[in-house]
Amino acid sequence: MSRMVRESTSGGLRERLYFARVLLDELSADIDDDGSRPRLLALRGGVVFHLYSVLAGLLRHCARSYGVPDHEACLGLTELTRRFSDAGVRAGEVALVNNALSDPSDPVHWLEQQLQAALDTGGMARRPQPSEDELGVTLEDPDAELAPGDIERLRTALARVDELLGEALAHGDEW
Repeated sequence: MSRMVRESTSGGLRERLYFARVLLDELSADIDDDGSRPRLLALRGGVVFHLYSVLAGLLRHCARSYGVPDHEACLGLTELTRRFSDAGVRAGEVALVNNALSDPSDPVHWLEQQLQAALDTGGMARRPQPSEDELGVTLEDPDAELAPGDIERLRTALARVDELLGEALAHGDEW
C-alpha cells in the first residue's frame, strides 16, 4: 500500500507517479475493451488523485522544511502556495508549481480544476459537465464515460507532473 503523501519523501512522490501511470494504462486498456462506466470513472479519478497527490506532497514537504505555518489544513495547491506567500517564504519548488497553476494552458492548472470539481458533492459521482462554445453548442457528450480528450489530457498531465517533480527535486536539498 502506498505511503501517505504527508509522510512522503521523493521516493513516495515517485511512487504516486508510478501509480498514476499504472492506472492510466489500465484506463486506456478498459476503454479499448468497453469497460463499465463506474470503473472508467474510478480509474480516471484515481489518475487525477495520484497526480495531484504528487504535487501536494511536494509542497507539504517543502512547507515542513521551510517551517511554513498552518500548511497541514490546506487541501488545494493554490492554498498551499498561498501559505508560502503569506509566510514570506520563497522556494524554487513552490515557484514552479505556482507558475504552472497560474497558466490556464498548463496541465497542472487543469488538475487543480479537476480536483476542486471533485470535492464538490455533485462532482463525486461524475466527470465535470462539458463546456459550450460561444453559440451554446455542447462540445462534449455529457453521457459519455470519458470525453474524447480525457486520455490525452491525463497523459499530458502525467508528463507535466513528472517534469515538475524532476525540476523541483533539483531545487530542493537532498531528500
